[in-house]
Parts: sequence; C-alpha cells; structure tokens
Amino acid sequence: MSSAHLAIDLGASSGRAIIGLLQGNPAVVELEEIHRFEHHPCPTPAGPVWDLTGIWLNVIEGLKLGAAWCRDNNAELQSIGVDAWGVDWTLVGKSGELLALPHCYRDPQNEAAKNRVLETVGGKEKLYARTGIQLMAINTLFQVAARLEQEPGLFESAHRLLFIPDLFHFWLSGEMTTERTIASTSNMLALETGDWDLELMEQLGIPTQILGPIIDPGELVGTLRVELANATGLTGNVKIIAPGSHDTASAVAAVPVVDQESGKGWAFLSSGTWSLLGTELDQSFASAESCAAPFTNELGLSGTTRFLKNIAGLWLVQEIRRERVEQEEEISFSELADQATNAEPFRTLIDPNAPQFAAPGDMAEKIRAFALETAQPEPETLGDLVRCCLDSLGLCYRHTVDMLESVLGQKIDVLHIVGGGTNNRLLNQITAATMQRPVICGPVEATAIGNVLTQAMGCGELDGLEQIREVVARSFELETFQPGDAESDLVVKEETYARYRDLLVR
Repeated sequence: MSSAHLAIDLGASSGRAIIGLLQGNPAVVELEEIHRFEHHPCPTPAGPVWDLTGIWLNVIEGLKLGAAWCRDNNAELQSIGVDAWGVDWTLVGKSGELLALPHCYRDPQNEAAKNRVLETVGGKEKLYARTGIQLMAINTLFQVAARLEQEPGLFESAHRLLFIPDLFHFWLSGEMTTERTIASTSNMLALETGDWDLELMEQLGIPTQILGPIIDPGELVGTLRVELANATGLTGNVKIIAPGSHDTASAVAAVPVVDQESGKGWAFLSSGTWSLLGTELDQSFASAESCAAPFTNELGLSGTTRFLKNIAGLWLVQEIRRERVEQEEEISFSELADQATNAEPFRTLIDPNAPQFAAPGDMAEKIRAFALETAQPEPETLGDLVRCCLDSLGLCYRHTVDMLESVLGQKIDVLHIVGGGTNNRLLNQITAATMQRPVICGPVEATAIGNVLTQAMGCGELDGLEQIREVVARSFELETFQPGDAESDLVVKEETYARYRDLLVR
C-alpha cells in the first residue's frame, strides 16, 4: 500500500483537508484535496471570535472523506497534522474543557493592550531585543494582556494555553502540546532560547503555569482517539504528528531550494491574504536596524529561523472583490486580474501596510482617499484599483528585499514565491520587474505540502528539511519570471520606486 498523510490546513477564512501520497524511489508526493470549507469570525459583545465547533465538524468530515479516499485508492493513512494561521489561542481547563472561544486577531482591544505592555517593558526596542518579533497589535502577547485585564478569572481556571493547531491536535489525540513554530508567532518566546520567556511573563503578570512544554515539528503528539477512529472509519493507530503548525512554517519548508541554488542568496515570499517575505537563517537575528525595519524572527523546521516581514498581501484585492460581491456584482479574481492588466501601470501607488488598510471595509474608498492625500490621480475604474494594489505590492516586495540585504549584509539573487498568490501571474511579473531579479513560482499548495512531508519525516520516511525540499523539487513544475520577459514590456523606472519610497515617510 502507498503511504498517505492527511494535512488539515486552516487559513483565516477557509480550511482544507488534503491527502499527501508519498511514493516511488526517489520519492515524489502527490496531493488530493478531499474537503474544503469556509469559516469566518463571529461578532459577539466581547469581540470577534472563531467558530471552533463549525471548524471542528469540518475537520471530522475531512477525516471521514480521507478514510474513504484511502480505502478506494489502496493507501494506508499513517498520520494527521494540523497547521493554521498564527497568533490566535484559547484556554482549556485541567479536564480539557474549553474555557472560552478564541478571539480573532483583528480584535480592536489588542491595540490598547499593546500600548500598556510597551509601557511596562520599557518600549518596543526592549521587547524586540527579548523576543525578536515584529511589533504588531495582533501578537499573542498583546491579546493575552487584553483578555487578562478583561477576564482574569479565566486565567485562574486555566490549565493550558493552546494555539489553534495545538487545540485541534488535542481534540484529535487527547494530548496537550505546544508546537514551536506556532508558539514563535506569539511574542512570548525568548530570542536566545526559543522557549517561553518566563521572566517577561512574570513582569506582565501573565500566569506561567498555563504555558506547557514545547515540541518541534515532526514530533509525535499522540494517536487518533478511539472515538474519532470509530466515527470516521479510520484505525486507532493513526499518528497525530505536529507539522510546522504555523502555516507559514509549513509553506517555507516546501520552498524548492535544491543543491544547485544553495550558493545563491534566496528569499521566500509566501503569497496569499498576507504576504510573508524573508529569508531563512541558521539562527535568530535582532539588531536596531532589524527592529526599525521591522523584521521578525519566527522558528522553522530543523532549527531554522524565518527572518521575515509581514506585508498586507492580497487582502487588499480580496476586500475590493468582497465589496463588489456584497453589491451583487459577481466577479472572479481572474477577471479582476484581466482588468488590472489593461489598466495603466504605476499610475497610483499606496503603502500596502498603512494602518487604514488593515481593517476590513471600504477598501476602495480608503485607496481613493490615500491617492487624494498624496496628490496622486484617483483610481477611476475597478481595473485601476486592482492595478494600484498589485503595483504597490510589487514595489513593497522590492523595498523589503532591499532592506533584507542591508540589515543582513548579504545579497539576495532570487525570490521564491509559494502559495495561492502564485496564481496571479500579473503580480508575479510585476514583482520580477520591480525587483530586477528572477522570480521562481510554485508550488501553489506549499503549506499542505510542507505539512504532509513533515509528517512523513516524523514517521521516519524522510530524513530532514533538505530531503523534504528535494521531494518538492521533483514533484512539482515551477514557473520562472524574468525581468523584461518577452511577453511583458513592463519597465519599472527608478523614479517610480523613489515615488513609492516617498509614500512611506509621509
């Protein structure tokens, strides 16, 4: 029988169950999506929360469909692993009872809590020196501070703080664990040790007994609970293996960097709702320059660090489309890209990371207001709006890579783009043109691939991160975009880049 692994891949608006089939010598991996669903934060008087029971029912459905697919395809399901978006968490009691629904990271309460924490610890520079994490109000540390002030009784009753994928691993196996890559998004780990910064927690009055031992990607969490095995048609000996439980960690594990590229400086871009752009380091790095940029240090497979910057990403275009759909104007992302292709390039630019663009709602009006404030022509058509977002993202990527080179003192020769954003060929071409470097795109399903192959590593089928990437390179066709490709006459003048940089300091 072929060896199969099931990835439960949870994004902040949708989830998938994907089977990864590892076979052959040398090994290749094939993917089969067996279930997909949408989910959204729920507004409550206490703030926006996640629909955990709805997500969990869909996870169970994914297990049922996975069991049926394996039976039909003569495959043996070896393991299951969950990855999810970063920073969000919940509290459970000693019996395993869920004490409260996890709040969505866009909860507006977090901003005030961030300011209180910074005042207590002596400012953002001191906090960064301890944790190496980019200052964002969404970080777990600030969320915990906000909830602790509002509901201290929750923490008195809590046995363990669990991040979203850790919670689902617990529900699958009955074992409470904390996986290192998801914990590293929290702003609660010490930069030097990669473990909980207990001294910082005590300074902020956060109870440390709720912080459990941390495990690494590829480690065994437990085995599938018998009740779930019986309910889904799986056997009770299916392993629950922690992948890189932060979705970006799994995606970067699947960046197909192979031996012939190892001498080159490379950066990755995990492109989706968020853009996560950075490079991989052997150890974490924090300096005054990386704090000012800012760059964050998130932990990856095999002791690596993802030194990266969070960028708004295709959230901008998704919001424009959502607003049109709410107005009963059905339009696909491919149609938006077509309209943007026919629009004038670099006519109007924005700072994608400006705070007003982070909140949902009125995205088109916010872009027009930004144009007016910066004495630029307002976008007149839908194509103009989308083109403005894509051009600005491409310029933001170049600016980020320039900062990477400056902060680290090393050259970046090539950019690898993985994730759903690779389907936007216009953005890929804009990125190559603005960066004046080759852009290698693929695989699209990097997060699920990294998830299943890390499970395979945990089951002893693969040897480590290098072998994972060799399997990815063998298994998927990649597309390279060069600056000035014949199919595109796109030229980015230095004055255009200078105009973009001027917007960042206004």
